[in-house]
Amino acid sequence: MNFPERVNEYRDRLTRSDRVLLDEILAHPAEAPFWRGGDVAQRAGVHAAAATRLAQRLGYQGYLELRDDLRRDREDRLNGAGDRFREELRGQDRVLEALLATELDSLAAVLRHVDQAQVDEVADLLAGARTVYLFARGNAGVLADLLDGRLRRFGMRAVNLSGPGREVAERLLAMSESDVVVSFAFRRAPRNLTDLYAHAASVGARTVLVTDTLHTLDPGPTTVLSAPRGHQEGFSSLSVPMMIANAIVLTVAQRHPDAVLPALDRLDGLLADFD
Repeated sequence: MNFPERVNEYRDRLTRSDRVLLDEILAHPAEAPFWRGGDVAQRAGVHAAAATRLAQRLGYQGYLELRDDLRRDREDRLNGAGDRFREELRGQDRVLEALLATELDSLAAVLRHVDQAQVDEVADLLAGARTVYLFARGNAGVLADLLDGRLRRFGMRAVNLSGPGREVAERLLAMSESDVVVSFAFRRAPRNLTDLYAHAASVGARTVLVTDTLHTLDPGPTTVLSAPRGHQEGFSSLSVPMMIANAIVLTVAQRHPDAVLPALDRLDGLLADFD
């Protein structure tokens, strides 16, 4: 396993200090592979021995082995958006064909990371929720919009937490333990995501994160659906998380037809009146 895969595999055993260290490492992908264990611990504000303990919890013999893994990952990864596109386009005369091959590979790999039991769990959470709150920023916003529309067609109450932080805060006033938050975030956590998780935890609401390599949030979500979106060093599309979102929607309908199908019938009648 490489470093991101180890973080995903052992995420549940990580301590708060481990997560602080990982945040520091992941926030500096170009520099971290050259830091000593003491360096990263000092930057994260934790005891020097914490870096070794983190490495061992991730299955390494020690921090040097973890750092070697980071260096190998760095050699295969480009950091800037411009560099990623340059690499993706270099030598590509048939962009459509190459993109299709990458997307198919990524979609085929989803079942190695997310299984139906996890999707069932999330679908049941949504079906039993009083309100489903949706959160995404940037390009991921289309995924929240997609889920918002699909859930409303099922007769479910969905609140899309778009807009600036003040508007998000106002919409969260009514959140309770009967609610669920579904969030989409990739590479780095968007602003207010951990604030949202902290508030949800304070009122007892469950939280779900659909992501690729984002595993070290503090506070974190109660459920994570994580699958790579393509080659880390290249262009990463939304096909994989969109498929996961669609799988959740279809699973809600498949597992809760008594609630979903009558709502769709009522929608047909309303559409006939309003079209």
